[in-house]
Amino acid sequence: MARRRRKSDFERWVELFAKLPWALCLALAPIAYVGFAALVDWPIPQATSAAEISDVFIAQLIRTAGLFGQYIAPTILLLAALMSLLGKRRRRQLLASARAVEDAAPILQMRWLQFEQCIHAWFEEQGYRVAATPAGPDGGIDLILKRDGERFFVQCKHWRASRIGVAVVRELYGVMVAEGATGGFVVGVGEFTSAAREFATGRNIELVDASRAIAERDAIAARSGANTFTLAPQPAPACPRCQAPMVERIARKGANAGQAFHGCSRFPACRATLAIDPAPGKFSQAI
Repeated sequence: MARRRRKSDFERWVELFAKLPWALCLALAPIAYVGFAALVDWPIPQATSAAEISDVFIAQLIRTAGLFGQYIAPTILLLAALMSLLGKRRRRQLLASARAVEDAAPILQMRWLQFEQCIHAWFEEQGYRVAATPAGPDGGIDLILKRDGERFFVQCKHWRASRIGVAVVRELYGVMVAEGATGGFVVGVGEFTSAAREFATGRNIELVDASRAIAERDAIAARSGANTFTLAPQPAPACPRCQAPMVERIARKGANAGQAFHGCSRFPACRATLAIDPAPGKFSQAI
C-alpha cells in the first residue's frame, strides 16, 4: 500500500486560510504584501560591542522574513481565496444535486465527506456562518455554526442501514456543555430512535432528517406527521428588567449545569434570566 504523501507547511497554511471566506483572503493579500515589504527596510543597528551583535542578527532575520514574506504570504492568501471559492461552489452544487430528485437517493449515494459538505451548504443557506472541523477525531462535532454572537455545533451522521440512537445525541450534548455552545444539531439520513428524541427534548438540540430538510429550500416549515417544526429562531422574549431581547444560553455551573435558559442580551450589565419551557414541539424535535 502506497504511503500517503506528507503535506508541506505551505500546503497547511493554504488549507488553514481557506477556511476563511474567500473575499476576506482576497482582501488580506495586499495587506500582507505591504506589511512584509515594510520589514525589508528594517534598520540594522551598528554593533559597537559583542553584546550588540545579537541585535544585528535579529534585525537581519526581520529583513529576511520581510524579503520572502512579501511574496509568500500573498501567494498563500490568494490560493486560499481560490480554494475557498471553489469549495463553496462545490458545496452548492452538491446541495443542488440533492434537491434535483424528490427522494433521498442522491444523499444516500454521497460519500460521508460529500454529505458533510452538502449539510455545510444547507446551513450557509439558512444564514449561518459555517466552519468545518479538521478531518479526523472531531470531539463529536463536524461543523461549527455562528449567528448573532451564538455558537451551535453540528454532528453529521451518514448512516444508511441503522437508526440514529441516543449515544450520538449524548455525545453532542456533552461537547455543547463543555464548550458553552448555545445549541446543536444532529443531521442524519433516516430515523432517530425514540430515546434519541426524548433525550434531545429541552436541551437545545435539533434532530434533523437531512432528506426532508434539504428538500425544503427555506427550511422554515418542514413537516413531520401532524406537527410542524422549524429551524428558524423562535421570537426572543423581552428581559423582565430592562426589556432588551433575551438569548438562549447553556448553564455551565451550579445545579442547573447543562440546562438551557434565556439570559439578557445586555449581560453582564443586566443579569436577568428566564427558564425555557421544555415542552415537546417547541425545540429539539425531529424534522
